[in-house]
Amino acid sequence: MKFKLFFFRSRSRENIFAPTWNYPIFEDVLTTLNFKTLTKLILQKEKEILSNKNFELKGDGYTGLGKNSLTSRYGQYNLLDWRHPEIPKLRQAILTTHKRFLTALKISLYPQLYIQCWANVMRKGEQIKAHLHSVHPHAYLGGHLVVQAHKTQTHYINPVNQINNPEIHSSLNTVGKISLFPSCMPHYTDVQTLVKPRITIAFDLLVSESMTQHNYRRII
Repeated sequence: MKFKLFFFRSRSRENIFAPTWNYPIFEDVLTTLNFKTLTKLILQKEKEILSNKNFELKGDGYTGLGKNSLTSRYGQYNLLDWRHPEIPKLRQAILTTHKRFLTALKISLYPQLYIQCWANVMRKGEQIKAHLHSVHPHAYLGGHLVVQAHKTQTHYINPVNQINNPEIHSSLNTVGKISLFPSCMPHYTDVQTLVKPRITIAFDLLVSESMTQHNYRRII
C-alpha cells in the first residue's frame, strides 16, 4: 500500500510579517507486526508499570488522561527496551517509516537518530486532549502507531492556525496505521466510546543527544 502525505501549507506571502508554514504529516500501514500479540503485551506491561512505585510521576504530557494512566509514565521507560520477539520488528518498522518519510520529502537522513517510545491505553470515556510533544531547539518528529482501535480519529492542528477557525487534518485510527509529524504539531483524539480499549504506541525522534538522559535510545 502506498503511503499518504498531507500538508498544512501556506500560500505565498505578500510581506515579511505575514506567516508562512509548511508542515507535513506522513501516514503508512504496517503489515509486519502481530498487533494482537502487541495488544496482549502492552496490557500486561501496563499492570507492571502502573504498580511500579519507583516511577516519578511528572504529569501526563497535557493529554488529560491523569496520573493513573500508562501515558503518565511516558518518560519513565522506553518500550523498545522490552524483551519480546515483536519489539525488534517494531524498531525496524519505525526506522523504515522514518526513511520513507524523509525520502518522500527529498531530505537526507541524519547520521544519528534517537527514540523515546511508550504506549497509550484509553478506556471508555477517556480522551487525549490537544497537546504537542516539543517546541525545544532539538525538536524533530513525533509519531504513533495504532495497535487496537475502532471508529476513533486522531486530529492534527496546524501549529500556526490553531485558534480562530483552526485548520485540522483528521485521521481514522485503523490497526497498523503509523504516522509521523513535526513534534510541534498539536493533536488530540476522539472520546473512546467502547469498553474495548484503544491502544497505541507513541514515540519521539531526535537527531542529537540533547535528551538522551530521558530514556532515549540511539537506533541509528
